[in-house]
Amino acid sequence: MSKRSATSGDNDDGNGKPRAKRLKADERKELILEAARRAFSRRGDVAGTTIKDIAAEAGISEGIIYRHFESKDELFYQAAVEPLNDAINHGVEKIKAVNLDLAGVDRHGLAMAYYQEMISTLADLVPLLGLVLFGDPQYADPFYRDVLTPAMADVLETWNEAFRRLTGEDFPSKYGALANFGIALIYALDQRRSADPEPIETVARALADYETRRIWAALDTVEPRRKALRGTTKAGRTTGAGRRG
Repeated sequence: MSKRSATSGDNDDGNGKPRAKRLKADERKELILEAARRAFSRRGDVAGTTIKDIAAEAGISEGIIYRHFESKDELFYQAAVEPLNDAINHGVEKIKAVNLDLAGVDRHGLAMAYYQEMISTLADLVPLLGLVLFGDPQYADPFYRDVLTPAMADVLETWNEAFRRLTGEDFPSKYGALANFGIALIYALDQRRSADPEPIETVARALADYETRRIWAALDTVEPRRKALRGTTKAGRTTGAGRRG
């Protein structure tokens, strides 16, 4: 048996060095997407990032990238826009699934869970949000109009439906959903950029305290009108009964 065959085998390159693992097509594509996200984030835009930059980031040749993606625009869309679309829509679905009809302290717990989820999710998405929203208008405008704005409208309608079930009226402010998103985004930025960010749980609890008070204040403005309406209806029914007697 030769010295080489005794000391090496299928897992080395013949020079005693480990042979690089051969990736499957989907694994290599994901490697390229991850490298593209890093390269685009480093440059801050699409135009300033080249396929050569992405290839260097991934440690592969430019030709390999073109086996998987026809152009840099397609690569950017799949690396940044698609996952951002998916994450925003997934977040909205989770919010819509929350039961806002629970009482008292449970509402506080739901509000806290909502803010924890939103801040954590947005903290992961901040680099992609920056790339897409504040980059090339070719991507920013459609994303804002076709994804983010409808998502916020869905959140607002979710809040409205819950508030209507509790009060019979729409939530007093149509800007509530955007305000909640903006608050969560600011604290998500803090998680990414601050040298010493507060724990997300601490922030979420404080925001839930505020949110609970805000909702109850809104309910307090509606409840007197509901009581007055019920009283008027009750009096009308009593008067009718008296006439029938």
